[in-house]
Amino acid sequence: MRNSIAIAASLILLACFPAPAWSQKIPTVYVGLVSVTPSNAPVLAGVDGGYFKKHGLDVKPLIMSGSSTALSAMLAGEVGLISIAGSGLINVHLAGRDAVMVAGMVNFAPYELIVSKEITRLEDLKGKRIGIARFGGSADFLARWGLEKNGLKPGKDVTILQTGGNAERLAAVAQGAIQGTLLEQAFAHLAKKSGYRSLLDYSTIGLDYQHSGIGTTKSYIDKNRDLMARFMKALVEGIHRFKTDRAFGLKVLERHLRVTDADVIQSAYDYYAPKTATVPYTNLKGMKFLLDTIAESNPKAKAVKPDEIIENSFLQEIETSGFAKQLGAK
Repeated sequence: MRNSIAIAASLILLACFPAPAWSQKIPTVYVGLVSVTPSNAPVLAGVDGGYFKKHGLDVKPLIMSGSSTALSAMLAGEVGLISIAGSGLINVHLAGRDAVMVAGMVNFAPYELIVSKEITRLEDLKGKRIGIARFGGSADFLARWGLEKNGLKPGKDVTILQTGGNAERLAAVAQGAIQGTLLEQAFAHLAKKSGYRSLLDYSTIGLDYQHSGIGTTKSYIDKNRDLMARFMKALVEGIHRFKTDRAFGLKVLERHLRVTDADVIQSAYDYYAPKTATVPYTNLKGMKFLLDTIAESNPKAKAVKPDEIIENSFLQEIETSGFAKQLGAK
């Protein structure tokens, strides 16, 4: 009888105290990645460096076939967070759906305007064809903006065609189907090695642009505030390691990009690492630029303020707490 009472008392005492962190089930967080590019290095570095597990999360990146698939999965609650272009998130918000950006992974435009070998000036593109991935995407926005800035009217002076992903667009230039295209850094690097010319490097022209970031829903944040705070801390640690440990950064890119060409990997690291902020706030000016551009075809965008679709509070708390400075000290 006494043994039964003692066991019961022990069970009651155990129930009064929370189980230690190591004994609790670690929550799984699915992160949808639109594509495997260096743009997603912050998330991938957090996974490879073990920082998400350090903060009690089992983060599983999922490669998804395009932004529309990723957005659908996020809105359906199938994934908690996604990597998404700023323009894609804005369009979802304008459609009345729940979508916010909580971190800006690439706060610049990582594109170059690559042209066929006979093109030597932007003016030479008059009457020619430029390839993009899809209408309304990042390459489309930037192609139109770059042409207009240089006195060429998209659709009139230059024909814009949907010709697939980076590899397909580069192949279309090689075959003469198009005379120019916007390529992300790694593909632009390969194109220049093959003798194609770059007429415009969008990352060096001082353009505030929210290329990609981490998107989620306000409802997901409200239900998972502690999880989100831990996710963002791990993200900041992953970025810090990526930026300061070159060998680690190169290994992350090589493993996930599945590229064995050391020159390509090194050029990607040297391009992205210095430009990636350790505390990756979403770029307010970059989102404003996108809203203004979208407003030309969708008047609803005129009524939207950037801070309505941005949630920077988690990163603000991390910076205020001194967490990011402690990483620098280490």
